[in-house]
Amino acid sequence: MSLKKWKKTQLLDLANKLDVHVSQSSTKAKIADVIDEYLKELEKPLDLVEYPELAAYYEESAANTDEDEISDLNEDTEGLKERLKAKVQDTAEAVADVVSNAVTSITSNETKVESDIDDENEDEDSLINGELPEGTPLQNWFSKLDFQRITPAEGSFAFKFNEFLQDVPNKTLKANESVQDALSTIPAVDAIFLAIEAYVYVARNHLEFSTERPFIAITSGWQEVGALTSFWAVWSVLIPTFVSYYVNFIRYDLPEVSIDPMVFHITKALLALLLTQWKPSFADEAAYAVKDVSGSVSEYETAAHWFRYALTEWKLQLGLLPFILAFAGSALCLYVL
Repeated sequence: MSLKKWKKTQLLDLANKLDVHVSQSSTKAKIADVIDEYLKELEKPLDLVEYPELAAYYEESAANTDEDEISDLNEDTEGLKERLKAKVQDTAEAVADVVSNAVTSITSNETKVESDIDDENEDEDSLINGELPEGTPLQNWFSKLDFQRITPAEGSFAFKFNEFLQDVPNKTLKANESVQDALSTIPAVDAIFLAIEAYVYVARNHLEFSTERPFIAITSGWQEVGALTSFWAVWSVLIPTFVSYYVNFIRYDLPEVSIDPMVFHITKALLALLLTQWKPSFADEAAYAVKDVSGSVSEYETAAHWFRYALTEWKLQLGLLPFILAFAGSALCLYVL
């Protein structure tokens, strides 16, 4: 007897007896499904002496199991018949294929023999007519390539020489425009002017350039090079930058420009004139030489010595070159701004 045919009270009593948790508000069908699932999960049926109400349930379950086994047996028999039938058909098709292949091979062998006989006859005729058969060493010296059937290369990896020649002037124009754009700015011109000053003042007489390692060699002492570099950086770069940063007349019109280029060049020109008129004291230099020999020179006197040395080199090597470059930069600023 199916559990779904029981009354709800009977199902609740059975669930309570089996210690199966079900809700009182659940439907009768849901309670029956829960109990049925619990009973099926048990390893062996319950004792009918303790649970006599499940006798009809177990009898019905046994009958259903027998029917399922009979149906499975019938299905297995039908499946066995289908498999046997398929194997017979496959065997018949395999035999037919073997026979067909044998006939085809015999026919192709006869055709091949006939073609070989024809080729031998043609070779004999060509030898009689004075022609060499194909594949002889003499014919391997000649090329049979037909360039008319070769189509132009197409694709991403094709080398198109005409397009390459057309790209050369276009790329040259673009490169030329890029160089013009890079050099047509005031910072670029200032960088060129500073590079000229550094080369004339420091690199020309104190550094040696080569194509082998080390690429740059110092021909003078490191103290001389350090003094010259520091002197040039202070008077030619740092002081003009400091002044033009705080004295900036274009900060309202061009907020992104933090340094006024006109003030920078004017400051640099004035400093260049000042350095050309500033004469180092030879008396102080002579006193430093005496103290240096005796070993009583101070740090201040050493710094003053290297300052006089850098100032003298500035006057000898650069002269009015910084003033000329600063004047040219000022004229450029007037032209551009």
